[in-house]
Amino acid sequence: MREDRRERARVVASLAEYLADDVRAHPDRALEAMASLAEWCDGDDKLLAEARTDVLRDTSAVQGSAAETNREAVGLLELVAEAS
Repeated sequence: MREDRRERARVVASLAEYLADDVRAHPDRALEAMASLAEWCDGDDKLLAEARTDVLRDTSAVQGSAAETNREAVGLLELVAEAS
């Protein structure tokens, strides 16, 4: 069960990174991105926290625009957590 949760957090982290990149190019899609993340997490605060930790871990391994995308992904995850 723990491995399933871990994998789900990894998927949510990847989705957040993808959505953050999309929102950077299309800021008008921010609410849609937040809604997508919220749907994937289904109000699971622990899952959001794990995904955030994954994105932060990824951020330390990248530079430049990838790092900026990851910081924005963390921001999206935090907004979803606050809205839950």
